[in-house]
Parts: sequence; structure tokens; C-alpha cells
Amino acid sequence: MKQDKKNNLIYKSEKLEDFETLRLLSNQEQTPHKPFRLFSSSDCLSGTPITYRRRDYFKVSLLRGEYIVHYGDESIKVSGCTLSFFNPWIPYTIEQIKEEENAGYMIFTELYYDTYFNKGIRHSPLFNNESKPLFLLDENQEKEVKAIFSKIEQQQRSDYSLKDDLIRNYLNELMHYANTLQMATERHHARSSKERLHNVFNELLDRQFPVDTASHKHLRTASHFADALNVHVNYLNRILKERTGKSTSTILFERILKESIILLKHTTWSVSEIAYNLGFKDVSHFNHFFRKQAHTTPTYYRN
Repeated sequence: MKQDKKNNLIYKSEKLEDFETLRLLSNQEQTPHKPFRLFSSSDCLSGTPITYRRRDYFKVSLLRGEYIVHYGDESIKVSGCTLSFFNPWIPYTIEQIKEEENAGYMIFTELYYDTYFNKGIRHSPLFNNESKPLFLLDENQEKEVKAIFSKIEQQQRSDYSLKDDLIRNYLNELMHYANTLQMATERHHARSSKERLHNVFNELLDRQFPVDTASHKHLRTASHFADALNVHVNYLNRILKERTGKSTSTILFERILKESIILLKHTTWSVSEIAYNLGFKDVSHFNHFFRKQAHTTPTYYRN
């Protein structure tokens, strides 16, 4: 009887392509590990998904069209040409209503910027967690920003040995230019706050994975996620239950179990290493969790 209750993930076969989709064995083109990368309009129009770990990168994007940006605890509707800045600490999603042009975006690490400038990027008003740095551009401003993007793209493709110094200077120029602009302020309420909360919760959950190090902060419980989303845990539970039929804890347990199985199947990490990297205090807690969810032990499943 217990055999019938085992989680279906235990017996589900997995192709290598599926595993790569989870970004644990994806190649460099799919998951860039470079400290800086600019994706041009042609990259965005290629139809090939460009994946990267948002928890590791700052992002600057230039879009034209109509969008709703779910940024932290707010949803902001933007229409026209928009210059946007995102940091790794605030969850965000971009909901497309009508896309006219994706001029491209760039991602870069904190270290990439801070090793060049005396003042760290966290001190920039664009990345201080207090503002929502989305800027609507008029025609002249759009030309200015596109010119900087173009110079960055040109350097990224060049063989110049000091091109990263130029790129960082252009990036800094773009940030200073943005500081002179007026931020978009139209808050959007057509989409319910419940839908926004669900979307941002999913984004925050995705940021926890794939697991490759224990150095980043793990959000392990419903309360942790509620705190990050600035809502009461009971409210988060109620909204997720309404939209998914599952409690926050159930969603978290299912995702942790899924990641546990991936790591057991596709890595040589010990069970204790997997437990630690998934945020468990010790291997006994992980063994108890896995047995309760999958009705077998991690060691028995791996063997």
C-alpha cells in the first residue's frame, strides 16, 4: 500500500534535455556565467530561451510596447519606450501586453561593477531597494539610451583587450543618465493583487534553484516567503490555496523534493552535501523530509 503512495517523481524517467531545462547541466550559451553579457534585439527575437540565475545578476533592459512590471510589492503599467533597472534582491516579472520592440538587455554581476568603481553599485539610487527604477523615455531620450546600448554591444563584440573597462564606463554613463530622468509612477490595479502575489511568489521560488552552492540565502518556510513578499503568512497561504489548490508549504515541499531528486540522480554530491545545499540544518532533517514526502530514504532512492 505504501508503495502506491510513493511520489510519481521517483519513477519518472528524465531525458538529458529535460535535465538541461532545469539549468543544472545547461551550456554556457543558455546559462551565461560571464560577469557581463548584453543580449541584443536579434538575441531576443531568436526564439531561443535565454536563461540565467536572476539571483546573481543585475539587469538593465530597454523595451518598447505595453507592459505590466510586477516589481517587489507593486505592479507598474508602462507604455512606450521603457528603460528599466533590476537588482538580484527584489523579485520581478514582466507581463507583456503588447510588445513593439525589444531593443535588448544587459546583465552583470556586482563584482563586475564594483572592482572598477570606488563606490559600490549598492550605493546607486537605482539599486537601493527603495525606488522602482522604471523610466518612460521620450523620442530624444530613447535615442540617447540606444546610442549607449549600441556602444556597449560594439565593445562586447570587439577584440579590444580593455573592452570591459569601456563597457563599465558606458554602463556607468547609462546609470547616471537614468538618474536625471523621471521614474514611471502609474500603478496598475487591473490585475488583482492576488495574481501579482502569485506571480512574484513563483519568481521568488524559482530564484532558489538550481542549487549549486549553499552560500546564498535559502527561503525555507512559508513565513520566510511571506516576509520577503511583505505580507502575512496566513494571507499568502490563502491566496496560493485559492489559485493553486495547494498551501504554501505543500508547494515548497514539492519543489524541494523535485530538486532533491535531481541532485540525487545527476550529481555525485553526498546526501549530507545535498541536505546542506538545500538549506537543511543537518542530514537527519533532510532524511526525515525525504522519507515523509517520497516514502523512501535518499540513499535507497539513489542506489
